[in-house]
Amino acid sequence: MSATLVEIFERTTARQAGRGMLRSRPAETWQRETGSEWRACARSWARGLMAAGLQMGERVMVLADTSPEWCKVEAAILLAGGVVVPVYTSHLCDDIAWVANDCDARFIVAHCPFQVEKLLRVRERFTAVKRAFYFHHTGRREHPDRDGRRVLTMDAILPPSEAWIVDISELATACATVEEADLQARSAALTPESPCTFVYTSGTTGRPKGVVLTHGAFVAEIAAVTGALAIGERDSVLLGLPLAHILARVVAWVAIDSGAELIFPRGHTTLVDDVRETQPTIIPAVPQLLEDLQATVIAEAMSGGRLQRRAFETAVGIGLEVSQLRQQGQEPAGLLAARYTVARKLVLDKLPQQLGGRVRFLISGGAPLSVELAEWLHAFGLLVLEGYGLTETCAAVTVNRIDRYKFGTVGLPLNGVEIALAEDGEVLVRSPGNMSHYHERPAETKATLDDDGWLHTGDIGELDGDGFLHITDRKKDIIVTAGGKNIAPQNIEAHLKGDPLIGQAMVYGDRRRFLTALLTLDEAELRRWCAALSVPYTTYAEICQRPDVYRQVEAVIDERNRRLASYETIRKFAVLDRHFALSEGDLTPTGKIRRKQVTRRYRTLLDAFYSEAF
Repeated sequence: MSATLVEIFERTTARQAGRGMLRSRPAETWQRETGSEWRACARSWARGLMAAGLQMGERVMVLADTSPEWCKVEAAILLAGGVVVPVYTSHLCDDIAWVANDCDARFIVAHCPFQVEKLLRVRERFTAVKRAFYFHHTGRREHPDRDGRRVLTMDAILPPSEAWIVDISELATACATVEEADLQARSAALTPESPCTFVYTSGTTGRPKGVVLTHGAFVAEIAAVTGALAIGERDSVLLGLPLAHILARVVAWVAIDSGAELIFPRGHTTLVDDVRETQPTIIPAVPQLLEDLQATVIAEAMSGGRLQRRAFETAVGIGLEVSQLRQQGQEPAGLLAARYTVARKLVLDKLPQQLGGRVRFLISGGAPLSVELAEWLHAFGLLVLEGYGLTETCAAVTVNRIDRYKFGTVGLPLNGVEIALAEDGEVLVRSPGNMSHYHERPAETKATLDDDGWLHTGDIGELDGDGFLHITDRKKDIIVTAGGKNIAPQNIEAHLKGDPLIGQAMVYGDRRRFLTALLTLDEAELRRWCAALSVPYTTYAEICQRPDVYRQVEAVIDERNRRLASYETIRKFAVLDRHFALSEGDLTPTGKIRRKQVTRRYRTLLDAFYSEAF
């Protein structure tokens, strides 16, 4: 087994020299880049970084969208002995400056003018950055930025004489001053203990922490995931998740190690078309993406006539029956098998075909996946394998398998991973993929990683009789009611969102007599509700405040409450006139609710829930 990521990269790109490894659509057609082309580019940029002054172990921050260029520059940084520090393109200027200074970044690589503009705004605050590079002269956005721009060029933001930030192609020009032997020496000096990346946590409770992961941790994680999911050269992986997230990084490296092709979709609005055209076999996703897919399919089915709607509902019902059997290791027989064949032909096979017709499985991570959604997709023949892990564990420590899965769990431990439960139910992990430490935070490192090598995850969980792990909540988010009941809010939130009308939910009630909730509504479902009642749809903010909409939501909450314990039920709620948003500080970059931030924002409303006047 390889000892470093560089060894994996060199071995695979040599083995796949003439085979397409990266597929993207920069223009009108899909294009492939072979292993040899990828290797040549990465080695050229690596020598260019060395010529620019990058030393062993120094950090390079990558502020870029998921793309082939991201993977190329990551390989280049590692080949040169550097450390990759990914940052979300959604980060605000202050956050970018803070991360760059905390990790002492020497260089920054940006995607396009939209990101370069952020760097220029805080350039004077960088303490160690020598130079920056960018991938694309022109930037294009699916949605306008705050200034209403969809397109931005470097000419519009850079003075002609600017030399601090330059096109990435200049690395290829500068590489001539560095010998191949010097690059080889850098790669050879790397060991399993060498840091390969700092990944900053989302900062739900304060400033983000820099998680230091070594080459050895990444290599162990890659080997364990590849073995558990049996990924190989015949696979193609659609990579639509941000590479700033550890899940996407690990998925990319698993593909590299196994020789699978990496496919880069153009964007969110073209995702379904891109999937259909490229026919991937594996699709990593977050639950929100799967929820959007479900909503789109249901909306299309409900837009037809009465017979079409009835056929759809009947077919899904049959598919759910088959799903229940398959979860028990059985296959349909007799009349059910015959009905299932018809249901597939008329309805169920259409969704897998829309996804290219070759999907072996989907991978879900980053947030809890509802059992209802997993079973609904399974009814269509789409298996979603949910896993669990943290940035601090180099992504997954448990995952469901193709031939052994339980919806509602996060699967079985990966090879080499030990799972234990503390007295209070906290999940403890001992794994070769665990972080080495938090960058320059010894006290917090000691609080998270104990002397026996157990990483304290902060998550509460249970292990069932078959060894499957169930995550019940975040330890720090547990609500203790005034009556002394311990309640996991995330489970209830996922339960509430099981109804199509509920878009987002935050359950509240720590030290209170009962639980309450802040809700937002799914706009597509809200529009369908309006159309069914012939109510003109004006704006979300206006429609969601209608009394009849409130009564509809109240009926949903009443129905959902019937499946909860009495102390878990939602007694009062409010429908907000806007969605929780990353740009407003309500969400982390991975879509998790910043509970303290939202609580502060809506403190008056939350307090009012517990007054007699509400």
